[in-house]
Amino acid sequence: MKLPFLLLMAVAFALTSCLEMKSVVIVSKDGTATIEETVVLGPQLTAMMQGGQAGQLKELIMDKTQAAERAKTLGEGVTVKSYEELKPADGKSGVKIVYAVADLSKLKYEPYIPEQEDDKSDTGPDAMTFALQGSTLTITSLEAKDKKSGEAKGQESPDEIAMMKSQVAMMKPMLAGMRMSVEVKAANGFASSDAAHLSNDTISFLELQFDKFTNNMDVLSSLIDAAQDDMSMADAAVKFKNVDGIKIEGKHVVKAELK
Repeated sequence: MKLPFLLLMAVAFALTSCLEMKSVVIVSKDGTATIEETVVLGPQLTAMMQGGQAGQLKELIMDKTQAAERAKTLGEGVTVKSYEELKPADGKSGVKIVYAVADLSKLKYEPYIPEQEDDKSDTGPDAMTFALQGSTLTITSLEAKDKKSGEAKGQESPDEIAMMKSQVAMMKPMLAGMRMSVEVKAANGFASSDAAHLSNDTISFLELQFDKFTNNMDVLSSLIDAAQDDMSMADAAVKFKNVDGIKIEGKHVVKAELK
């Protein structure tokens, strides 16, 4: 089962404009939660959506009916709280959907990833689950505890490496503006957490800002290798630990104290 960011890369390689996707789970002490999912399309994708190619891109932006259907897959008692169409500056467009979670313990959250026509298989991440006892929040990771990276490939030849770098260089313009994040927040903030990335009362389980590393050919090549090897979250967290623009939570279980 591949990492969410690797699926995002597959989407990026199929498109020619920026795409921003943000998922935020906001937990309350009373055991309820809200989920905010925001998707913003760049100017070129917006033009395609408004033109004759809207059908090909329909999975990028959910309508109200699709949002209601998605709510049912997230767990018992999850409903759509609000649906807002976004029209930012510079020709962008998008949508922000807020879900209400009546019982956090029944939430099985999978970050939204657009489904492509040529990829209908179950290749997304396992669901994140949550448990709240008193003020202690326990969050499972995006994949199974016993997840292992796929079998690594053999060493590429010099010609293969040169070809890969050439292909990556061609892809760089497509990755400009690409962003994806999966976050967990507390309604009143966190007192502490053992998460690898806790900042401003936000736990980042995944954050990718492609603009920060698109000029680093080694990083882009490593991301492609990770996709081909089906690298685990734990291994990816170690591999990309010091790369600006990449945050990955490698722990299977993360604990946090709510204020």
